[in-house]
Amino acid sequence: MTSLRRLLPLLLLGCLLALPAAASPLTNPRWDQLDSEQQTVMAPLAGEWDRYAPEKKKNLLAIVPEYRSLDAAGKLRLQNKLKIWSDLTLEQRQQIRNNWKTLQSLPPADREKAIQRLKQGQLKPQASG
Repeated sequence: MTSLRRLLPLLLLGCLLALPAAASPLTNPRWDQLDSEQQTVMAPLAGEWDRYAPEKKKNLLAIVPEYRSLDAAGKLRLQNKLKIWSDLTLEQRQQIRNNWKTLQSLPPADREKAIQRLKQGQLKPQASG
């Protein structure tokens, strides 16, 4: 009985040390390492997935849990947006990122006006001032 008492803490420690390695996500998963749910959500990006930086993959995979809670229309909308993004050229993507940074730098009232203009289809930003 005393040997079992000595052995039990060692077994528990071994199990605890093994858990983080088994439970930790891959830091830079290839497409074929994604599970079926992740592949379903990220399907529009399949062709370029393996070229993405690890941080970008991490950010994209953070969408998966949120995707589960979306209704069918929301899931379709999200995948359409991913598809549209994947179809953009690098230059178009960079322009969108620059526009986003500009938008975020605006005072809240101006930002809201700009967002309303964009929603109304006036895609060209207007200079403030």
